[in-house]
Amino acid sequence: MTKGKTLSVLLVLSAMAVLCTGCSIKEDRSLCPCALVLDFSNVEENIVESSEVHLRAADGFLYSDPDAADGISGGGPSGSDRRTYSVRVPKTRVAVSVVSGAGSFYSADYGLRIPLGEECPPVHMYYSEFDAVMEKYEDVVRLHKDYCRITVRMLPSSGDYPFTLTLKGGVCGIGRDRTVLPGDFSYTFVPASDGAASVNVPRQTDDSLILQIRDGDRVLREFAVGEYIAESGYDWTAADLEDIDVSIDYANSYLTIKVDAWSASFAFDVII
Repeated sequence: MTKGKTLSVLLVLSAMAVLCTGCSIKEDRSLCPCALVLDFSNVEENIVESSEVHLRAADGFLYSDPDAADGISGGGPSGSDRRTYSVRVPKTRVAVSVVSGAGSFYSADYGLRIPLGEECPPVHMYYSEFDAVMEKYEDVVRLHKDYCRITVRMLPSSGDYPFTLTLKGGVCGIGRDRTVLPGDFSYTFVPASDGAASVNVPRQTDDSLILQIRDGDRVLREFAVGEYIAESGYDWTAADLEDIDVSIDYANSYLTIKVDAWSASFAFDVII
C-alpha cells in the first residue's frame, strides 16, 4: 500500500486471506472480491493529477487514497488508450467518491467542508453507488465542477480601492455524495487597483448570497447578489457550474450580472 493510503476492512482474517489468493475456492464465490475499475479517460489531465478516491461499503469497508493519480495507469483521454484505476471491493453495495482540487478541506467521512473565512477550493467531484455482485465492475468517472468563481468589478475605479468586500452565504461545503452542506460561509477579499476581485463559492441551494462593502468592521452597503443571480436565470443545479461576473456601477446605479455570453443589468437594491 502506498504512503498516504488507508484501507480498513471489517472482515475476519481468514476471509482476507481468501481475497488475496485470487479467489481459488470454488465452493463459495461470495468470498471473492469484485474488481472495481474506475475509468478516468474522460477527465482532463490537470484534474486527474489532484484526484482522490474514497470508497465505502455496507459491511464497514472503508478505502481512501488521497494520491489516486499515482495509481492511474494508461493514457487518455482518447480511444483505446484508457486511464484506469483498479481496486478490489467486497461483494456488497459500494459507494464511490472521487474528488479533485479539494486539498485539506476534504474528509472521507463528510466530504468538503469550508472553514469560516475561507473560500471554496476549485473542487471537482463525482459520486456513484453500485451493487458489487459481479466479478468485475467498470465505472466511468465524470468529475463535475462544483464551485462557481464569482468575479466582482467595482466601477468606476482608479488607484487602490479603499474598501474590502465580504461575500456571505448559507452553504459551507459539499458532502461526499455531492449534496450541499448547510452552514455559514464568509470570505473577505480586496479588489485590485482596477476594482476587480474574485471568490470561489460552492454549489448553492437558494438565493441567499450577500455581498457587503466594508470599511474595517463597518458595513457600508449590502447587495443581495444571490437574488440578482437568481433573476438572471443562473442554474445552481447544472452538472458543471458556470462562472459569474458581477459589475457594480456606482456612477449609474446599476449592477450587472454576466454569465458566459449572457448579461443583464438591475437597478441598485441596497439593503442598509
